Amino acid sequence: MGGTVRHQRDLQGDYHHRIFHALHDWERTWSGALDVAGEGARARSLGFDQLGHFGAPGCALVVEELVRRLGRTDGTQPPPALAEFGCGFGGALRELVRGLREHGVEVGRAVGFDLVWDHVRLFRTIQLSGAGGPAAGPTGGAAAPEARPVQADVRAVPVRDGALDAVVCTGSLPHFADVPAVFAEAARTLRPGGALVMTEEASLVADGRTVSAEFRRRHPPEIFFLTESGERVAQLAAAGFTDIQVRDVGAWACRLLHDRLKAMRLFFGDVAAIYGEEETETLLGTLGAAREEYVSGALLPALVTARRAHPGEIPEK
Repeated sequence: MGGTVRHQRDLQGDYHHRIFHALHDWERTWSGALDVAGEGARARSLGFDQLGHFGAPGCALVVEELVRRLGRTDGTQPPPALAEFGCGFGGALRELVRGLREHGVEVGRAVGFDLVWDHVRLFRTIQLSGAGGPAAGPTGGAAAPEARPVQADVRAVPVRDGALDAVVCTGSLPHFADVPAVFAEAARTLRPGGALVMTEEASLVADGRTVSAEFRRRHPPEIFFLTESGERVAQLAAAGFTDIQVRDVGAWACRLLHDRLKAMRLFFGDVAAIYGEEETETLLGTLGAAREEYVSGALLPALVTARRAHPGEIPEK
């Protein structure tokens, strides 16, 4: 297993470094974002560290579901503990914590796990620079706990059994080579009744369908692992989840990517000033290829939710 983990760590790290190498030169990148946006809050709103296909709007979908499942913080229960499996540079997790706070849910602990050390390092760098956004509480008082990145294989995270109230994956599912083991670990770390909320952005294929050669060129098979819709539900059930729902967001996702592509083309020079011209072209091609698969119905953009079953709720096999 160790060789496989190292192989995936290197492949995933090299792929994301190649596309987003500008973020590794953080001082220059943040300076470029400030030049484009004019000031810090607007620069953060560009979502340059939220690199999934759905970006910040996808985070909003997850926040909405978490608010429904966790309930507002009222002081009668401990604040919820949240973890993201495959946190990347941390932009999505920071956005989730901010979004939950705006809806009255104060997170007690937020941890992001990622296999690639460079992602964890950049997570910390962005957060410490202040570019990740303020951590002030809802009334501007004491700072709320910041999200904490940890390098770990998401099949074996350093969390005790049942310690988490929610696990999220925001676009990271296609980068997991062993999804059943990841779901088993999510089930282990969640308390009974805990929530699993995931965006399927470039990972879920309609049963019996195949994606195009152009999509595969833009989403290499050794980096993006695809699963049919029926198999995804079976994987979750086998890991110990119940109330599994696959919410089709196809129409929403097509509009979202249409608007993102239009904006990126319109402001190509500004985007290229942050990421680089070649990298921006790659981003355009990657998002465009995904949208074509959404339109064709081969690739299923979805919000997937499930609940960790209580003991005895699911009959033993």
